[in-house]
Amino acid sequence: MDGFEFLLVIFGIAYGAMVVIGLPVLLFLVPALRGRVRRLEEELAALKAGAPAPQPDMAVTAGMAAPQPPAMPAPVTPEPAPSDEVAPEAPPRALPPPLPVLPDAAPTPHPMPEREPGALAPLAAWLRTNWTLAIAALSLILGGLFMVQYGVEKGLLTPPLRVLGGLVLGLALIAGGEAIRRRSGDVATPATRALPSTLSGAGAVVMFIAMAAAHALYGLIGPGVALAGLALISGATVLMGWFYGPVLSAIGLIGAGAAPFLLGGSSDSARLFYGYFPLVGLAGLAIDSFRRWGWVSALALGVASFGLVLLWGSVPFAPGLAGAALVLGFAALTFPERHLTPRHAGAPVTALLRGPRPAVPTLIAAAGAAIATLAGLMIVAGAGTPAESALGFALLVGLFAAASLWLHRAPALDALAVLPALAFLLALMIEPMHGGPLLGGLFAALNAAPGEEIPHPPTLWALALAGAALSALAFARLRHALASGEADPRLWAFGAAKLGTATIFALEFFWAPGLFLGPGPWSLVVIAMAALMVLFAERRARMGGEALPRDLGLFAAAAVLLIALAFFILLTKAALTLGLALLVVLATLTDRRFRLPLMGWIAQLGVAVIGYRLLADPGFAWSLYGASWPAFALSHLGPVAAFEAARRLARPERAGLRAVAESALMTTVALFAMLTIERLIPDRDTHTHWFEGLSAAIWCGAAFGQIWRLPSSGRAIRRLRGVIAALSGLAALAALVALARDLVDMLDWGGDPVLGPPLLDSLALAFWPLAATLAVAAVFLGAPGRPGARLLRPGLAGGAGLATLIWGWLEIRRLWRGADLSLPGPSDGELYSYTVALLAASLALLVAAVPRRSLTLRRIAMAGVALTIAKVFLIDMAGLSGLTRVASFVGLGLALTGLAWLNRQIDAHWRATGPEPPPAR
Repeated sequence: MDGFEFLLVIFGIAYGAMVVIGLPVLLFLVPALRGRVRRLEEELAALKAGAPAPQPDMAVTAGMAAPQPPAMPAPVTPEPAPSDEVAPEAPPRALPPPLPVLPDAAPTPHPMPEREPGALAPLAAWLRTNWTLAIAALSLILGGLFMVQYGVEKGLLTPPLRVLGGLVLGLALIAGGEAIRRRSGDVATPATRALPSTLSGAGAVVMFIAMAAAHALYGLIGPGVALAGLALISGATVLMGWFYGPVLSAIGLIGAGAAPFLLGGSSDSARLFYGYFPLVGLAGLAIDSFRRWGWVSALALGVASFGLVLLWGSVPFAPGLAGAALVLGFAALTFPERHLTPRHAGAPVTALLRGPRPAVPTLIAAAGAAIATLAGLMIVAGAGTPAESALGFALLVGLFAAASLWLHRAPALDALAVLPALAFLLALMIEPMHGGPLLGGLFAALNAAPGEEIPHPPTLWALALAGAALSALAFARLRHALASGEADPRLWAFGAAKLGTATIFALEFFWAPGLFLGPGPWSLVVIAMAALMVLFAERRARMGGEALPRDLGLFAAAAVLLIALAFFILLTKAALTLGLALLVVLATLTDRRFRLPLMGWIAQLGVAVIGYRLLADPGFAWSLYGASWPAFALSHLGPVAAFEAARRLARPERAGLRAVAESALMTTVALFAMLTIERLIPDRDTHTHWFEGLSAAIWCGAAFGQIWRLPSSGRAIRRLRGVIAALSGLAALAALVALARDLVDMLDWGGDPVLGPPLLDSLALAFWPLAATLAVAAVFLGAPGRPGARLLRPGLAGGAGLATLIWGWLEIRRLWRGADLSLPGPSDGELYSYTVALLAASLALLVAAVPRRSLTLRRIAMAGVALTIAKVFLIDMAGLSGLTRVASFVGLGLALTGLAWLNRQIDAHWRATGPEPPPAR
């Protein structure tokens, strides 16, 4: 050993002596001297003011030989006395401070004191004024730790001596803090306030470090002995926390939580800390159980859970995390109220979102439940073997069982059952999404080689059974809630009806159970869950109560959804659509018979699913190419009959159901008509001009049907119809854009040819239904007295006329050029045909204007005449030649003469039959 190392050793010894001996001496002497100076200053100030000297501070003089000030003679009073002299009043005797009263082993129920709303406010206030003490405690802890580390690096002490030195240093610090507390208290005397907590807390942390080092670093003791030693130190910290202020608890908790990460160790020994961190949390919760500081419990749970998360990230151990989470959750539920059966009352946990602030024990219980639930999700997400993943699912199911059965006397904690229930459903999605071991086992059995024997794991059966267990637990709690008269047990009714149902749907959409079990066995599982819902409905009907219709609706809706899922699994496309249509009718009848509003919603959901099937999956492609004529007819006419039945059978107050059924009826009829026409055309293609025109007509009709029923609907139904009309209008607009694109291709690039005979070809199929739909809508939606008629009537009529003009133009082009409209032209005959068509259209408008006495039609007709004149002089004059030009102009002159004569005849007729023509409409 060289001279420098010798000096370091001397410095370490001196530092240890200063910490172990000098610091306690200073902590004893300095407060006593400060107390004497303070008393002398108070006595001097009292003498100067002529008042009696203040009495000595009992908390300071207790157990300390301090000189008493001379007693002042009492003033003489005029009251009669047995003697002329009045004896001087003796100073009061100093009494030791009272010891805290420890609770009995089995405390009797008593009102618990209310905690302050801001649980962390005292800690923040204390740190603002006593931050030096916090730094002092940290310095003492690090000093002891660095002294041990220095001994390790230099080999000055053997491992047993290093551990023993740490334990002795910790005991010395605790002894010094306890001595000061007994003389001056921990919070009563300003001079020594929080000093005992600082010293004792630092000593407890040093002992934690020494015990952990004995096992993790040196292997001097086994895991059992180390765990017992840590538990003993935690118990001693709890006991001291009852006597000291909250500072000791904070120091002990933070130090104990940080100790394992400061020391390090092997991965095998690190598993010990899955038992260590719950002890740290138990220590803080036990302290706060009697001292009622509030933030100590929050700090204890935070330190323990944070330590477990860090430990799980480096050394995953599923059984250790599950056990630690259960211990912390159990302690958070029982320690604050000191009851094995929680009895939390007052504001519920959900009041955090809106309402009065829940009590601190309620918040601590919620934190414990959240920690345990998060542990279950972490185990499922990080599982490496099927056993670990199964442990995570089992932990979540067990937590829900505890929340539904064990917490029946704690109404403020009812909402905690939602945490493990949602976590279980989320775990069902996480496991297959990240390719967990449970799903891997299923695929391993499925893809086994012919000679390889791999037993099929019962994973799917077990998960479905777990979902049924969740529903059964919720129903048991519902029955207890109804028997005990709980205010609002709808949470348990909803859980009983939906947890098993949601489990089945999660398995269907994320696990593909039909691939592993086959459609038949899996559909039996689904039907079994539906039968369980029916059983719950029957049992719930026997219980009665005001909420019976609501609960029966929940169970019936769950059963209907499960039966529909079984249809999806087993039936063909057409049979499935028919089955869904039958379910819509049955749901409507059930609502009509038993007045179950939820069944009305199920019927509406069935209508939406049928619409999705007809439009998207299997949709148009299956209807046009994959379905036979019987299957096609059944898949469309069956829903039409169901929608009509639902519209007629719905209760009078179910306006929403009637509106949805009516809208679906109109859309499905139009869709069936369109697809029937398309199926009759050979070589059908869904990307042609005639298909786009038919689609535009269908969606326009659906939108106009909703607009027609708007005035007679209520506010909510008007919004629903408005949304459906807007969606249908967007679909129609998309079809019109596609139609315009197809026509441009036909005219410029020789796209789709025109099919069929002239005048009854694919152009007529593209434009006639659209023009007829717009014309009918103009008549009915633009009728006088309807909202928006002045805008809708001319707009819709103009759209119908525009569609007719485009069809006429394209049809004339087709007559002269053939099926390929992109051929060059036009010929003289084609130009002449356009002129004749314009004049004929103008004449037809004039004739139509006579009986209607419509100035608008006359003006449109005369505008057509003007357009014809412009065409002849601007286009035909340059393009025509010879006799064709002569015939064109002669014909135009004769036609214009006849139109002028007809126009005058109309004026004369109107003057003879009425004073003035009516205003244009």
